[in-house]
Amino acid sequence: MEINKILANNFLIWDKLTSEEKTKITNAAVIKRFVAGEAIHHGSYDCSGLIILISGSLRAYMMNESGKQITLYRLFEKDICLFSASCVMKDITFDIYVDCEKDATVVLIPINQYKEIVDNSRTILDYTNRILTSRFSDIMWIFEQMAFHSLDKRLAYYLIEQSYNEGTNTLNFTHEKIANDLGTAREVISRMLKYFELEKIVELKRNKIIILDEKKLSEISEK
Repeated sequence: MEINKILANNFLIWDKLTSEEKTKITNAAVIKRFVAGEAIHHGSYDCSGLIILISGSLRAYMMNESGKQITLYRLFEKDICLFSASCVMKDITFDIYVDCEKDATVVLIPINQYKEIVDNSRTILDYTNRILTSRFSDIMWIFEQMAFHSLDKRLAYYLIEQSYNEGTNTLNFTHEKIANDLGTAREVISRMLKYFELEKIVELKRNKIIILDEKKLSEISEK
């Protein structure tokens, strides 16, 4: 498929752009593919450009010096990865990392061309600011959960959310992955999952969690 058709199908403000803006973006854009586990954005020193996700999923997270992680948000089809163009946003001084979670195809608008387009297009600037506001809302929600909600509630909500995203009650997740997503230790997650298993809310298998009682899980997440 031609890249302008891909952009028309996946860049949500495409119809609002001028012919000149569309031409500039089409000429600059390149298609890239990533495999699960591959690093896409390495923090504030890495500024490749704007990424539009065509297929697959990406995970954005923060990581401290010891390697402890917390997932901030995930990106799916037609989502925009803005922090890969963070050098355009001069006041962004913290590191956000982005990895490919499921094999992904993206459109990349290189940073120099993206900056030129943003500087000359009110439509794209406004869209960029809306995405930025939405992402910061996602991040603040995560920190609110960490500060004010118990781990059992956060874990229950997480399992429900991931079950919805995956379309199944069987999650092929390791305890370490969940710990990274929730910003805690693997041992803590293992203990909480074991408690859920004793309560017959989930069944634990090797690298697998089966949700048995979605109603009870929902009650915990809402308490």
